[in-house]
Amino acid sequence: MTKRYSLVLALLTALSSLGAQMVSRATPENCGPLAAHRSAPASGVPRTDTADRRGIRAFAVQFKQDLRFVESYATYRQKMRCMMETYVVPNLSPDVPNLVVFNEDIGLMTLAIGSRGKAVREFAKSRAGKAGGDQSGAPAGAAGALGLANGAYASQVAYYQAKFPGIDPRKQVFLAATDTFARAFSQTFSDIARDYGVYVVASNNQGLFEESTDPADVAALGDPDLLPGVSSVYVATGPEVWNQVFLWGPEDTAPDAPAPERNVLFRNKKVPLTAIEKDFIALDEGPSTGPGAAANIGAAAIPGSDAKLGFATSLPAFVYGYNIGSPRPAVNACSNTAVYYMPCMSDLGVNVVVQAEANPGRWASLGGQAEWQPFEWMGSTWRAVADPTVNFRYNITPHMVGNLLDLAFDGQTAITSRDGGYPAAHYVGNVSSEAESEQGDPEYSFYIGDKDQFVTLAPWVNNTDDRELLRATSTRLAPASDDPLENDYLETVLWADLVF
Repeated sequence: MTKRYSLVLALLTALSSLGAQMVSRATPENCGPLAAHRSAPASGVPRTDTADRRGIRAFAVQFKQDLRFVESYATYRQKMRCMMETYVVPNLSPDVPNLVVFNEDIGLMTLAIGSRGKAVREFAKSRAGKAGGDQSGAPAGAAGALGLANGAYASQVAYYQAKFPGIDPRKQVFLAATDTFARAFSQTFSDIARDYGVYVVASNNQGLFEESTDPADVAALGDPDLLPGVSSVYVATGPEVWNQVFLWGPEDTAPDAPAPERNVLFRNKKVPLTAIEKDFIALDEGPSTGPGAAANIGAAAIPGSDAKLGFATSLPAFVYGYNIGSPRPAVNACSNTAVYYMPCMSDLGVNVVVQAEANPGRWASLGGQAEWQPFEWMGSTWRAVADPTVNFRYNITPHMVGNLLDLAFDGQTAITSRDGGYPAAHYVGNVSSEAESEQGDPEYSFYIGDKDQFVTLAPWVNNTDDRELLRATSTRLAPASDDPLENDYLETVLWADLVF
């Protein structure tokens, strides 16, 4: 394995020195226009010993979303490769497998790709698109955009409503966009894993699919921007749409699968779901009971290492079934993962929690939730490596940031370790017990102050610990604030060597 990764890096270096390019190879010249306004160089923590512990180098990508990246398939693909070239490639390890973790819902914006998505992209820039809702109410701007998307995909919606009668109208557009998602999201990250010789994690709301060359399917489902140049389309094989996270590897392992999934090593279907996922877009939940529940969680091995990955996409990473500091109930945790998700994952031998995040709420704020957001996230990213009732060694939490219509996505990307001993750090505003006194929740006493389990932690836009200033900054960042700071979130990547 060491030899393989050394060869991959040598090949990339040789290509660069010769002025050659990989397929769609990103360069500083073509990445400049796609760069976030506010960014920080990748920062990392290398291993400090020389012993071979069959580890991995993990990258947590804090991606700043922007609908200008989906003007075409090419712009989306280019942006993701620019993230690789700018932040990841210079820091790849030649000695151990490299794992690149992108955030939750990174494929969502591809629903607005190309000419069919132009109306959605224009609406997103409008006052109505940005100011349709508030933190505690329904995202009216997002609802309006989904209405436009349903109109843009009307023929595909009709096709699937006929194919699978009774599809919930709230999720039908995600099924209608199956071909788009497969080409834009799945193929992009599948190719990144192969071309860069890395393991890649990314997620999207989509169903299972197969490739069809049936002329009727091509005519009904083909993207008008691509016709008549395509002879096949990707067709959903069922009416379900899940929030799915995928692990792609650098080599094909399933030659009979559709092209974007030939190197998929593992997939996880999110359970439990958030209120937005259940009530607003009516996604299907992954299995929570029976043999399928444990199989859905992990553990997924990274060849050549002792890493065993488990996938807890946002909400599941908070689901223990008991408070921190309390004894673990004497139950079979895998009997119901909707209640005991994290203990089940631990029992399965997972040692690396992959917690991809797309948090729809202001970070330095109470939002519409009952908790100060940075305190709340201590109950996942930090608890995973600090709670003695589970046995995880590491947690990788990449946050998506950026406004999408009237939804603000924000957070601080982090990698944490059970070993501890790292420089003391905390999420913004977590140095006082204000949130505890506001909410009267004794669990928060565990989360106050600096913690030495943060291997690396991304800065926030404003790194003060003054809660009022932090709230004011969140307000300025929010959709339709009309402030110079509106939507000016930080894009960066963190990395660390995880040893076992």
